[in-house]
Amino acid sequence: MRKISIVLALSAFVVAPAHAAKSCQSPGTPSENITLVKGFYEAFNTPSKPMLDGILADDWVDVPLAPGQGPGREGMKGALDGLLASFPDFHVKNEDFIAAGDKVVVRSIITATQRGAFAGVPATGKPLKIMAIDIHQICNGRVLQTWHLEDWLSALFQIGAMPPEL
Repeated sequence: MRKISIVLALSAFVVAPAHAAKSCQSPGTPSENITLVKGFYEAFNTPSKPMLDGILADDWVDVPLAPGQGPGREGMKGALDGLLASFPDFHVKNEDFIAAGDKVVVRSIITATQRGAFAGVPATGKPLKIMAIDIHQICNGRVLQTWHLEDWLSALFQIGAMPPEL
């Protein structure tokens, strides 16, 4: 039963309603957009929630929302608090940036050690290393919308929450 509840809880990370991209008349240059998006990840690595104020649009949309995450920039700040409670050494290393038009695609490696409960799993003290792919839409020097996918299932295997035979 515990396996099912973990998988169901994490399905909210990857199953979300479709959101159409917003229209933008001033998307910025690829170089400007990559620089802006790098700041988004720096806010996680520092960590610095106030940095998000200068990066995310007031009505920023995160797709999908994490379980319990509220909407918009303030919702992301709360999600960051929750993430750091589970993984105080959470770190994102950007491996690739691809920028075209108003979009920046980022491939990253996330490393962390589980020091607090995560998805109903008590702290294990085990490290994890997973991949993430994000697509950010930029307009007027701010991120308008982010679509993301992190390999949280691999994280569960790495922290011992899922048996290897699955």
